[in-house]
Amino acid sequence: MAVKAPIFYRRRRGPETGAGILDGEIMAEMAASIGRAGRAMERALDELKDHDAQPPGAGSDARRKELVQTAAHRAWMLFVQYEMAGLSSQSQLVRRYGIPPEVLVRVGIRQAHSPENS
Repeated sequence: MAVKAPIFYRRRRGPETGAGILDGEIMAEMAASIGRAGRAMERALDELKDHDAQPPGAGSDARRKELVQTAAHRAWMLFVQYEMAGLSSQSQLVRRYGIPPEVLVRVGIRQAHSPENS
């Protein structure tokens, strides 16, 4: 897939060169990778919400634990992709995707206390 570097990026890098084009391809793949990880995170959280929406006793505790673990793994993958792209605000991802605290605990992230979290 050929991707042309964004205009703002080309201006900064100067004329189109092989290295500039390659940099654009790498940036596009990083963005696509974050997108794939985000969609996987959304699917995992949707499955967990669907399970929790069932009447009491309809879903097993073992299945719920499995869904929480899957969501935690997807969250970890998203955080890694985000950091590899040079972005570091995990709290922004937590808010955007609505990642529940029990999933974050499995990832090893403890939310900072704030008035809205209390």
